[in-house]
Amino acid sequence: MASEGSDTGDKVYDQIAAADLGMVGEEFENYCRKNGLCNLCGQTKTHKREFKLVKKNKWKPLTVESKSDGGYIVYKGYCVQPGCFTLEQARRLLGEVGPGGSDTDSVSDTASLSSTSTLKRMGVTSRLLKKKKKKSSKKRSGGGSSSNDFDGLTGFSNNHVASKGFKSSRSVLSNSSRSSVSSRISRDDDDRSVGSAITSSSKVRLSLQHLLKEHSGTLLDLSSTKLHHVHITELVNSLSIASTLNTLILENCKLNDNEIEVLGKGLSRDDTVAPIERFSLRSNRLGNRGTVSLAAWFQRSKTLQELDLSKNQIGSRGATATMHAFRDNPKCRIKMLNFAHNEIWDPDDGSFFANNTSLHLLNLEGNFIHDEGVEAVAKGLIRNSHKTNLKHLFLGWNGIGDEGAIQLGRMLSSNKSLETLGLGENDITSVGARAMLACLASNSTLREITGLYHNQIDRKFIIAAIKRLLQSHIEIITEESKEDQRMQAAVEASMSAMDTLAEPIGEKLPAPDEVSESSLDWAEKLYNEGGGSNDAVPPILEITTNGNEEKDKVEGLDAEMVENGRKDGSHNNDVGGGAAAGPTTDVLPSMHGLRFDDIGAPKSNFDRLMVFQAAPLAYFNMQASLHHALPLHEFEHEVNILKHVAKDAAKIDAELEVEAEPATLENFKAFIEQGTSRVLHLSCHGHPDQLAFENGAGYIVTMQQEELKNLLQSARVPIKLVVVNSFHSGRIGKAFLDAGVPHVVCCHHSEVFRDRAAAGFLKNLYRGLATNKSLKQAFHMAQEAIRVEEITKHVERYVLLPRKTEEESYHDVPIFFTDPVPEYGIADPEYEDDSHRLPSLPRHFMGREVDMYEILEALRTDDVARLGGDRGSGKTAVAAAVCRYINFRKKSFKYDNVFWMPPPENVTPEEDTLYGDLCGLFAKFMEADHSIWEDGDVIECRERINIELEGTRTLFAIDTRRFETDASAQNLEDFLGDLLNSGNDLKFILITPSDDMPPEEDTIYLKNLDFKATSLLFGEVSRFITPNGCPAAQSSDEFGALMVPPSVAKLQDQNKFSSSRRTELMGHMGGGNPKRVIKAAKQMPASTFIQLIGMANTPEIHVDSANSLSAAIKRWTMEKERAVGAKNHLRALDLEKVLKELVSMRKKFPTLEDLIKQEEGLQKKLESAMSSRQYKEGNAIKREILSLKKLIMQEKRAAPDENEQAATDRLAGLQEQMRKIMLLANNSFSSMDHLSADDRVEASFKMGSAYHSCELSISPKNALEYDPGNDMGAIICWTNECCDVSLSEGSRALMESGGPNLQRDISSLPGITRTPWGLGKCGTGNAVIVGPGNYDDLLFHCIILAVGPTSTEVDYKPDDEDSLHYIKIMLRSCIRSCLILAKHSQVHSIAFPTLTTKVDGATYDHTLLMFFKILVEEARHSDLNRLHIAAASEEEASKLIAMGIELDLDLVT
Repeated sequence: MASEGSDTGDKVYDQIAAADLGMVGEEFENYCRKNGLCNLCGQTKTHKREFKLVKKNKWKPLTVESKSDGGYIVYKGYCVQPGCFTLEQARRLLGEVGPGGSDTDSVSDTASLSSTSTLKRMGVTSRLLKKKKKKSSKKRSGGGSSSNDFDGLTGFSNNHVASKGFKSSRSVLSNSSRSSVSSRISRDDDDRSVGSAITSSSKVRLSLQHLLKEHSGTLLDLSSTKLHHVHITELVNSLSIASTLNTLILENCKLNDNEIEVLGKGLSRDDTVAPIERFSLRSNRLGNRGTVSLAAWFQRSKTLQELDLSKNQIGSRGATATMHAFRDNPKCRIKMLNFAHNEIWDPDDGSFFANNTSLHLLNLEGNFIHDEGVEAVAKGLIRNSHKTNLKHLFLGWNGIGDEGAIQLGRMLSSNKSLETLGLGENDITSVGARAMLACLASNSTLREITGLYHNQIDRKFIIAAIKRLLQSHIEIITEESKEDQRMQAAVEASMSAMDTLAEPIGEKLPAPDEVSESSLDWAEKLYNEGGGSNDAVPPILEITTNGNEEKDKVEGLDAEMVENGRKDGSHNNDVGGGAAAGPTTDVLPSMHGLRFDDIGAPKSNFDRLMVFQAAPLAYFNMQASLHHALPLHEFEHEVNILKHVAKDAAKIDAELEVEAEPATLENFKAFIEQGTSRVLHLSCHGHPDQLAFENGAGYIVTMQQEELKNLLQSARVPIKLVVVNSFHSGRIGKAFLDAGVPHVVCCHHSEVFRDRAAAGFLKNLYRGLATNKSLKQAFHMAQEAIRVEEITKHVERYVLLPRKTEEESYHDVPIFFTDPVPEYGIADPEYEDDSHRLPSLPRHFMGREVDMYEILEALRTDDVARLGGDRGSGKTAVAAAVCRYINFRKKSFKYDNVFWMPPPENVTPEEDTLYGDLCGLFAKFMEADHSIWEDGDVIECRERINIELEGTRTLFAIDTRRFETDASAQNLEDFLGDLLNSGNDLKFILITPSDDMPPEEDTIYLKNLDFKATSLLFGEVSRFITPNGCPAAQSSDEFGALMVPPSVAKLQDQNKFSSSRRTELMGHMGGGNPKRVIKAAKQMPASTFIQLIGMANTPEIHVDSANSLSAAIKRWTMEKERAVGAKNHLRALDLEKVLKELVSMRKKFPTLEDLIKQEEGLQKKLESAMSSRQYKEGNAIKREILSLKKLIMQEKRAAPDENEQAATDRLAGLQEQMRKIMLLANNSFSSMDHLSADDRVEASFKMGSAYHSCELSISPKNALEYDPGNDMGAIICWTNECCDVSLSEGSRALMESGGPNLQRDISSLPGITRTPWGLGKCGTGNAVIVGPGNYDDLLFHCIILAVGPTSTEVDYKPDDEDSLHYIKIMLRSCIRSCLILAKHSQVHSIAFPTLTTKVDGATYDHTLLMFFKILVEEARHSDLNRLHIAAASEEEASKLIAMGIELDLDLVT
């Protein structure tokens, strides 16, 4: 019998149902029938299913008594509340009362008897006969640091102190994940450096000869000294007399392949006597060509032992040449090779590893090795298993998956030398980890595998087993190894917290996304460990505070590191012996010299940060009658980050509490009324037009601007700062600013589940604020941290409002610890957190918001919600997401407990608790091979559970797939049936097997992800989509925009319309099944990915009638002819495929004339059928005629009236003429009317990023007149896909100036695809380069031929969003391709002619602004020193200058 409590418990849902059902007639009746509701009111539950685990449940009528008046709420399946049935009507319908009112059957009600006395006789303890008292005391987390405090960038414990010396190589390398020594070279005590006496402007040769001869120096260090060709020549000449030089360090000398070739030839000379043992070219511009030139020296050197070529641009060819050189030189005993952070795909074919016997350490971190490259390395080591001496191998950040891990496992099973293996930040799952664990049983030498926590492994189980097995290899425990074990235990403790980066659980706190396993800066270590000075290391950040200058070397700009550096007065920021995660760079131009006011000491020692998280899952679209998803963010990860950095307040003897609550209107108003904090953090996806909150049950609630303003003005305590983390952060931040908030920080969060860039920004922002930095200083440090970590290029997405100049001190104010706050927040301590008992969410989770909402709706109206779907559809992840969603909103859902059964791995229940009883009982279910309900202990346990569930509202999520035998499934079914019939308020989510899904209507079947979600998921996982990867898409957002053009994004229901383009793309991306999408993204080869990008560039067609089909054929035929005429043959080939698809659709969309003929034929058939009295066939023909008439009416409406169309065309022509006249008369900026016109036609701007500054010049001069000066220069030539430069006047002038050499180089460019119209050499959106060379009268060394998506001969309608979208995507890809080619060719000065549509066209201003913004943004993050934009006219130059001023570029006066 259902209890009345369930009726009141669903109050919040009943209100939602009344507002949101919006159904009438048959649809409403079906809804009520499906959910067991009264078909009159649609709210009261009248029927209940008899529970079956694997079969269809039957509906059972309910009888619910009212406790208030002794009557009925529901009588045997009939709702007898006011407005529905009366009790007499219900009894008459049941046949219990005859027409005269006499009883035909008595009503029998059964009352449930209490079993308390029975339980007492059975000896049940008093604990189970009393309800658990809820804790009413409010808790507040204690302050101070603990042993698990972490550094912001490294993620390791601050309690570790970097050692000043190394006792032995074994002890050092056992701590490589902390002390970062995988590529370290130690120096002898008698080494003497001569590098400090040499500058690039001195007489290099005399200095070298004198010092090397006078001091007999063994170490020459010219690091951070820019060396030119002449200096390298003098250096090479000096090597002929440097008979004692054994260490040569040329780090960060800006050497390119040209200088390296000179150095390689010099080192290979017969008169070179320097016995070089250690050689470093780290952080230069070394590519394949330079590396190959050095290979000649490697092949003949007899002394070289340690080689560092990290942080360069070496590809597979350079790495292979180096490996083969050492392979072919048996006299060289190379011991250390460092190729970290290059561009290597295949380091070797395996022959080097199969033959080498001297190498001890190899670092290949941060390349593109993947499974194929690892397989070659592993097979080579297997062949050489008895002779190899390789002890330390680092393969982190290489995209290695399970197949690579399996190959490494096979290698380990036979290897007898390897001691350390680094595998951090790869894609290894439990499959690969188990394979390695199995193979380690036959390995006795491996001591450590680092980075396992930074993969996709079932951490607590498999990694712990691997760690224990590796520890068993250590037989002799010395004092030194004991210390190593203590350090390792501390690292494992911090690693456990880092584990939450992928799957946050409970109070565990995340660490940064990237922590290097091994330091690459061994030259700096050489000085630090030898007691040398650090003066040669340039500071990365200089901050001036009221005239007191402090220089802090802040790698990654982590605020915690700044504090550590100030406390010990040193520049060494290695925490626990480890290096920081951020890259080592020169002085940051945009931070250098900034002045921040002294804000004084904190005025209080306690403060609070109020975090509101709005996560409405869906909203109902009335037009499409569908629920549309609102992207979900990983809010738990965000809260963990904030709680982690809040601990930094302990450094100033303060405490910062972080309180997180759902962003309901009720909670928000309570926060304003109680004034619990002056700092508000709002995290949500948001709404483009309104301030979006949630109702606490998955639906969106909005607030108007005026209401927000009135609410904030009535606040008990004025809000000082609002931080908005949202996709619509700009609009929301502006709303708070307009409402009176003095300071607002806008942090853009992309549509993906976890935005690493946003998380990194917030982490560094709050770290600064928690340590009493001013808002301005903390914001700048957070912004620069994102720049240095190179997570994203789009730093402009983080904005501090109101905008102020750098000189103004408006934002130079403290945020925390300025005023006292109440002791308690608004959280309700009545509800306990059950997140530690729930499975973690996967790292990539998206596209399931509507499914989650449907599950919540099913639980609102029913006790059981079944979840089904194909294998890999993510049933476990969706169920876990729903449970975590409810757990965070227990107050709204009114749940007391949320249980996941069987319990997740690594969860240990407490004994003598309800959860412990449930876990024990479910364990017996799974182990039993017969019915267990006659077991006295089981019966007693079941009774205890029923008693403890009394008076509580509990949600169970049960994975029925774990009950594999018939006996275990039957035991579970009996138990759940008993719970459902107990009268307790219980809800169930059942995860059903994919191959045995019950044919139940209430099953929520997980379909494949939609096109956009599939694209975003693929973009998040693909190894090709990185900030420096594919030019067409360098983030998941950009990849999603490439795949989903505006016409598809605007579709209300994408399932109603399909195209071959989308079908083909979905097939390549895994078809929408999350597991297959991730697998496709990880395993897709480069050639297939390039094809995928090409398919995405084909137009999206949308046809719904014969007229729209004819219009589409006409349009794309013209586009194809235009492409052929412009010699864009590859584009023409794509358009030809589109036309073939359109032509094939003619059968689906017959013309109006064909439809009328079909109707006439059917009318004749109808007359014949009626005359022969074939009425059944006649009725069928009538239905066909009616359907045909609908199509005819649709085509008539779609067909434009000729007179009306002619009038429309004339009006459009007049409007276009008027627009051109006004443009000439007023020199209008059209879409840029808000810009202030500038009279200047020439101007220069300064642009800067964390790494360099670039000068931008604008003038109407011809690009050929631009002088690149002393830099290697290049000019952009806009061309076609055949690279035929004879079609435009500007290209012909370029050819004439370049002379025969240029003509020869361009004509010799190789083709990539043969088409019916000719050979294609470069696709649209890409570029090719010729040079460097001597091209007669040209001032440039290189010419970059770029194929743009448009030209000045074409124009588009302003409402043609797909075409403008295509231009934007391809223009960005084209500009990026040009800059990539420039970087690899050492070009530092470029002249860019503008690229727009027709100058007087409707979209000219739009495309000009598009070109300028993309070029400026990409140039900020390039290596260019100078960028020149050659405008097509003085008017265009004036517009570009106005754009630069509008974009806040630094105008050079």
